[in-house]
Amino acid sequence: MKTPGALRLMAAVVFAVCALAALAGAQTALNAVASKHPTAGETKTDTLKLVVILSRHGVRSSTWTPARLNAYSVQPWPAWKVQPGYLTERGFELMKRFGSYDRAALAKAGLLALQGCADAAATYIWADTDQRTMESGRALAEGLFSGCAPAVHGLDAGTHDPLFHPQKGAVSAAEADAAFAGLSERVKAQSDLEQSELIAEMQNVLLGCAPKTACTPPQQPRKMLAAGPEVAVRGTGDHLAELRGPLAEASSFAEDFLLEYGDGMAADEVGWGNVDEVQLKRLLTLHTDYFDLIHRTPGLARVEASNMLEHLVGTLQQRVEGQPNSNALGPDESKLVLVVGHDGNLAGVAALLGLHWALDGRKDDTPPGMEVAFELWQSERGEWLVRVRVSAQTLDQMRNMRELTLTAPPAAEDLQVEGCGSAARGCSWKEFQRIALAGVSKDAVDAGPAK
Repeated sequence: MKTPGALRLMAAVVFAVCALAALAGAQTALNAVASKHPTAGETKTDTLKLVVILSRHGVRSSTWTPARLNAYSVQPWPAWKVQPGYLTERGFELMKRFGSYDRAALAKAGLLALQGCADAAATYIWADTDQRTMESGRALAEGLFSGCAPAVHGLDAGTHDPLFHPQKGAVSAAEADAAFAGLSERVKAQSDLEQSELIAEMQNVLLGCAPKTACTPPQQPRKMLAAGPEVAVRGTGDHLAELRGPLAEASSFAEDFLLEYGDGMAADEVGWGNVDEVQLKRLLTLHTDYFDLIHRTPGLARVEASNMLEHLVGTLQQRVEGQPNSNALGPDESKLVLVVGHDGNLAGVAALLGLHWALDGRKDDTPPGMEVAFELWQSERGEWLVRVRVSAQTLDQMRNMRELTLTAPPAAEDLQVEGCGSAARGCSWKEFQRIALAGVSKDAVDAGPAK
């Protein structure tokens, strides 16, 4: 039988435990409230004023001729229904669906009306002169505004547009030499066992084997993947530098497998039946490794992407200041500006801003139709903010032609500009402008396209 003293002690202990539990519960409730309270840059009072989207063109055919492709494989490559490098019919439809999704998302954000044609006049589209970029722009326009698609602007077909393809001679010899030296150093420093394994898997596929199983086909292709280390060489045309070696070749073939897969070719045609979605994601690492070298090496990015970034910043600045800007794309009353180019354009701009992402299980990949959106917001206090968002259709969405909706969206990620703000809040306009222009080579900036 417990004594009165013992009972009083037990009561005190129970009271203390209950008090601690109550305090813990109160703290949990406070934390929950705090976690739901938006930061200054996430309040509902922020208004979206302008979105500038840098997009890659849609699914195209291989840029290599069949004869060039077949030199590396035992079996002939599948035939495309369009000329080399052209947007396919399916690629057009996929881009159109992306445009429809963009309309719904921008309507939800309050920038565009959900239906109707009123905002078509406030949408400006500039595309590179290739068939695949111009047609991708038209597909986006149709998806955005069915029945009243805005015009797609660009230079004359076959004309060199420096916005997408800067001239090598635009920068000084010293800057060009430094960029090439930076690439050479990065290439020599490579020591990647996984990359070597993936190159071996690519060679097996080209020989008609399963990726991880070496075999000896009865007939060898005319060319094998290059042996030895990767080497940086001086580029031709609008390329300041190029890579020669197994990575450059294997990267191109990985991209071709992606295009076959995204265009809905039969399973036994994609990599001759040896490349499913899991294997494709593995092999695409070769493509992102190659792009990391040839487009994200700092010196090369400054030469290659400065002109594009200068014009993207000028377009945002035009809206902030409310007056025409010579470097802007589109008129000053634009709500949406789309720039349709190439994967190298996206990678180069991302390099200058320190942007990285991981979508659909792949790091820094730039698949067909991918968009990097620069959103210009204004708070109720008048503060301007820039938020960057990247989005892309998944391999499954491309292959199975899945509709993109607000409940079934493309893969997306909010990005943080290196050294500025956070992915969720964004970056103040002044800081974004300062960081962006600090990475630009003024020698590589060309006059803005005609509007």
